[in-house]
Amino acid sequence: MTNRFGRIWTALFAIALYGGPVLAGLSGHGWPVLPVFAALFLLFIVATRKPDLATGAGWAALAGYGVVQLGLVSAAWGIGRLGAQLAAVELPVWAPLALTGVAASLGAWVWRDAAKLDTMLDSAIRSIEEMDFADPAPEDTRLTDPGPATLAALETALEKLRALESPNIGQIDAIVQELEGAAGIHAFDLFHDTAGRDTPDNEPVVDWALLRFVASPAIQHQLIDRGDGGLAPGLMLNAPDPRVRGEARARVIDLVDAKAPYAQLPDLDWLNE
Repeated sequence: MTNRFGRIWTALFAIALYGGPVLAGLSGHGWPVLPVFAALFLLFIVATRKPDLATGAGWAALAGYGVVQLGLVSAAWGIGRLGAQLAAVELPVWAPLALTGVAASLGAWVWRDAAKLDTMLDSAIRSIEEMDFADPAPEDTRLTDPGPATLAALETALEKLRALESPNIGQIDAIVQELEGAAGIHAFDLFHDTAGRDTPDNEPVVDWALLRFVASPAIQHQLIDRGDGGLAPGLMLNAPDPRVRGEARARVIDLVDAKAPYAQLPDLDWLNE
């Protein structure tokens, strides 16, 4: 999926998705269209990120996504409004909305599974190539003494994960969100040391869970601050299990979106491979 077809599709998708609010601005449609475009953008994000709305953390993530999408829509619409001063167009309001709606729906369908997110990896690589290679890595603040409470919380989480007969993303998210609430970032080092084993007793469910754990915006930001943002995805980019590989690639895209320092991102040759 990271071949030439993937690049063409990703480019056309982005043009159609963002083209709607730009055309709305060019056509002189007012700000009331912005919440509608933001909702369409949010449809795509929810379908691909799949926040667990059975938890408070999932709703908080959804609210954060909504704010970001409204900002993106406003920026695209503003570009259109500026362009209208040079070359305005006349389109009914439904035309730009339909363009973005179709793009969001198709994108939500194409990228509905985490393993299919590798089609977006090419865009992430290009973004990495444009970054400032001189970005210094933050000082390493790796935690060395997690404490008995963290050890107990992680052991409980691992027991629940290993007891899952047919794990799915909802079950895993519930367990790692409970771990985050009990131990927070303090659980990461031991969790990371437990996952990613290249041995016959490799446990894909543990690898998958670690990558869902670091998908939390709060955990991700703390890991970036201490210089460890890329540890978990870098460990499992080439994992045997396709679900784990898909999650690892999704976390790389998250790091690019979060503007993590270049030094924390996986090597470009490795990503291309």
